Amino acid sequence: MKRGFGKGFVSGVLVVSLAVGLGMTAMAATRTIQVEDDIQVTLNGARFQPKDANGNEVPLFSYNGTTYAPVRAICEAAGLKVDYDSATFTAVLTTQDQYIASTPSASNYITVDKAKSAALSHAGVNANDAIFVKAGLDWDDGRVRYEVEFYAGNTEYDYDIDATTGAVLAYDREWDDFSLKVNGGNSSSGGTTTQDNLITEAKAKEIALAKAPAGSTVVKCKLDRDDGRYVYEIEMRNGYTEYECDINAVTGVIIDWDADWGD
Repeated sequence: MKRGFGKGFVSGVLVVSLAVGLGMTAMAATRTIQVEDDIQVTLNGARFQPKDANGNEVPLFSYNGTTYAPVRAICEAAGLKVDYDSATFTAVLTTQDQYIASTPSASNYITVDKAKSAALSHAGVNANDAIFVKAGLDWDDGRVRYEVEFYAGNTEYDYDIDATTGAVLAYDREWDDFSLKVNGGNSSSGGTTTQDNLITEAKAKEIALAKAPAGSTVVKCKLDRDDGRYVYEIEMRNGYTEYECDINAVTGVIIDWDADWGD
């Protein structure tokens, strides 16, 4: 669960990238400056906390009258597509209408089920032994691909599948050194978790919203594995308050809850 960060005035060594218009060309520079970091952002009336790719909070700061914020987090929250060209140090921002106009017809793509099958075939995993936690289209380096993530036994698999040809573009597997807990037991004692054993994402959202105040909205729901058990990680917002909870994906029990009130 996330935690807050300090506020006030700080002095430090920062690498600053400046964003202009829809393209950003950055030259890294190291400067020692004094900044004010008591900066907040609201999106459609609700407080928005930018985070990096690892889910860590990224504080905003003001320097010489200009507010600096992480380009990817802010732009993606506003509905822009963000790509980064490391060769030219340029972040390329594309509005949704332009992105859709430049994307080939969806009829040219294989189905998500075929993408899953391609990943399973390459991994040598039977479909009945796999639990998928992610399978969706993404656009990267001018190519549309399926990002597929699943677990089988004690191994996590990540695949990038070409959305047009079904070819495996990239893959990774990571072995987790633990037995999978199921209803308080584990796989070595005869318990087996399959996709059919898990509550649905819709049910997990329903459980979370039932505990949250009326008017709350789910902004994120992800199936993940934590300490050997499957959990739904859910984020909700209600005005300036953000709620986070973890729900046991087998039992539907809320195992962690956190609320963060904006100033």
